Amino acid sequence: MALPESHKYRAVADKSYRPRAALDGAQWELAYPLFVQILAADPRALTDERRVLDIRRAGLARHLYWLAGDDPSQLNPNQALDELVIERSSLLSGRVKPHSRRTLLQQVRSFRAGFPHLFPARFKPPREAVVTPMTDPEFEIALSAADTFRNQCTRNYVRALLLLCRGAGLGPADCQCIAGTDVYRRPNAGLWVKVPRPEHTRDVPVLFRYQRDLERLAQKAGKRALVARAAPPTSFGRASVLAGMLKRRISSQHAGIDVSLARIRKAWVAEQLAGFIELDIFLKAAGLMSMHGLEGIREYCPSVASDPVRDARVLGGMPRAKGGRG
Repeated sequence: MALPESHKYRAVADKSYRPRAALDGAQWELAYPLFVQILAADPRALTDERRVLDIRRAGLARHLYWLAGDDPSQLNPNQALDELVIERSSLLSGRVKPHSRRTLLQQVRSFRAGFPHLFPARFKPPREAVVTPMTDPEFEIALSAADTFRNQCTRNYVRALLLLCRGAGLGPADCQCIAGTDVYRRPNAGLWVKVPRPEHTRDVPVLFRYQRDLERLAQKAGKRALVARAAPPTSFGRASVLAGMLKRRISSQHAGIDVSLARIRKAWVAEQLAGFIELDIFLKAAGLMSMHGLEGIREYCPSVASDPVRDARVLGGMPRAKGGRG
């Protein structure tokens, strides 16, 4: 949407965006036409907040005013928004404090999207990384390394994080929502975890071999979070940070082990799918290479009545029986 170029808008632009350092009126007159042209091509003018727009436009006005004084021949979008011109004209000229250079550079960069023919979007190619499931011996090493933390609270947080990922297949965001009271037992169905997510609350049975340790940690935590957002005495925060701390401890003795929450969760997924032979047959018969082809089909599936005992047996929450997955 093009901005109006009337004298009314000119008065607003002079009052709102004209830099304080623009003492030379003739220099501002040179920069103003390009300033209006770039604002008119800003694709985010109708979506960003007013305060954000004002900050970005003020930064652009400062840059163009300086450019009009340094090299008026470069007052066109192709050169004014070029990386080297921005640095030479405003960032490296000594007229901006060092801590403000990066901010000003980002403000001026943001207007390039309005000129895609001059500055095509540069998309990073997706990283080709194969996440392999973590093996049971590797997971045992990770559990042992969790006990090496000096702080008892940190040890409990890390162990709970590992057990929730491996025993119930929870992701980092899910783990941080779990309190000790969300881990409970169902009659004849073993230990379960209630995941209170805003979009969808679900209950997941814990693999039988991890139930005792997780239940002990849940009883200690009570109403507090099993994986705290900040562990004393340092407020280091998220579950991914806890995993990073654990990874650094293991790498000193076991360099070949990659401790990541994605690998631990994938180990749970692989173990669950290993028992569904019919699913593998269906995927081959349907010509599907992965589960992505089944997205959106759940709403067409018949609903099944809730049966905790059946679900616990199917998902490994009960001890295995002979001749079945148990």
